[in-house]
Amino acid sequence: MSTLIVPCMGRKLANGIPQYLNRHPNGKLLIERSIEGVYTDWYEKVLVVLLAEDEKKFHSKSIICREVTKYPIEVVALDEMTSGPAETVYEALRRANITGTVVVKDADNYLKTEKVPQGNFVAGLDLNVWERDIHNLRNKSFLIVNEQGNLLDIIEKQVRSDIICLGLYGFNKAEDFIKAYEHLNDVSYPITKLYVSHVISYLIGYSGRVFHYVPSLAYENWGDERLWKDMQRDYTLYFIDLDHILGTEGILTEDNKMKLTTLQNRGASFVGYTVENEYYKIEALKALREAGLNFIKIVYGCPYSENKEIIASEEELENKVIEL
Repeated sequence: MSTLIVPCMGRKLANGIPQYLNRHPNGKLLIERSIEGVYTDWYEKVLVVLLAEDEKKFHSKSIICREVTKYPIEVVALDEMTSGPAETVYEALRRANITGTVVVKDADNYLKTEKVPQGNFVAGLDLNVWERDIHNLRNKSFLIVNEQGNLLDIIEKQVRSDIICLGLYGFNKAEDFIKAYEHLNDVSYPITKLYVSHVISYLIGYSGRVFHYVPSLAYENWGDERLWKDMQRDYTLYFIDLDHILGTEGILTEDNKMKLTTLQNRGASFVGYTVENEYYKIEALKALREAGLNFIKIVYGCPYSENKEIIASEEELENKVIEL
């Protein structure tokens, strides 16, 4: 039996609701986006751990169970906030009587590996091969990996290697996690906030467990306000003036193709508009598709207005009327 555990106990709010209930630009709840990159049929259940208060205030359990139907979701609601991620996982394991293989996944990011690993492992990202900037490195945990691809240690909040931990952890036995947590929770250990990484370090150093390093192929993080805004920027919906980008002949230059492709590869979507007729639209759409560019729609017959604006709320509409 294998269980995927997704702790959602952090008090991160976005748009006035828990972050995991917000929507990814692709339309899915962030909690579903977090699960989909690592899910496999090996999992008998996906255990989402919530604060009971979230269900009372925001109907979190009801929303998740109604919308995330693709996976075998079960919810554990804790009455009180835990001291940290490790305690959250510990309480979930005990309350749901989980045995067998366990995988723990942070709820505030998306990642994908070449294949979904099993047993003892930790997923990470090698900064030497990742082409994009990583925000707030000092707030990450770092993996020390040997030449055989096994973890020597995992260090919280200190830059000690070129590989950051991505919050995906595998345990061959739930019992290993429980016993290690109970040892670390003893008063003799001066750790006030236990992370999952502390449990893994203990299992490596004191129990002789071997954890394998698993590299990530794709990664998104929305864990704080800046990262949330960065992700929204990557998935921007662009309204493209085809009369200027393609011209009256409907020709896409290599330079413009490269720029649009760069935006698309980062997650952008496009809607084209033109003053020309339907024939121009059909030919333009054909040229764009041949270039590998996915336009949601092309609106033709638009007016020649030089001013073009987007109204995205009632307040903005009201302001436009007042400005007249």
